[in-house]
Amino acid sequence: MTPRTADDALTGHAGSSRTLRLAVEWPACGVVVVRIGGEVDLSTVPRLAELIRQRLTAAALRSVVLDLSEVTFASSAAVELLLHVQRRAEHRGIRLFVVPGEGALLRLLTITQLREQFVCRATAAEAVAEARR
Repeated sequence: MTPRTADDALTGHAGSSRTLRLAVEWPACGVVVVRIGGEVDLSTVPRLAELIRQRLTAAALRSVVLDLSEVTFASSAAVELLLHVQRRAEHRGIRLFVVPGEGALLRLLTITQLREQFVCRATAAEAVAEARR
């Protein structure tokens, strides 16, 4: 079975040149991968939160992988979003895996000492393999 995918490009407020890239994949039954790239800040978080919320309400969802390895800038709003997503996932009994990459998001999670708060994996493939178990 070939994984299903959906791509989206989101922009910040009107006149903003910032773009948030979003791709959604369903590599296995009950597993969704949300790939996010670009800037995650106050202008992009509301739409991103809504899209992730929609994915978390999908029927028969067991695991969500948030691949943030292509995020180029992450403000404190990104951390707030991750904490919110984690609470929603726990409430629904869904496992959440975070792929922070080696850039902006990893630095932010390290600085805020929140890295251990999340189930982090080095790659989306590693997270998906664990999610399938």
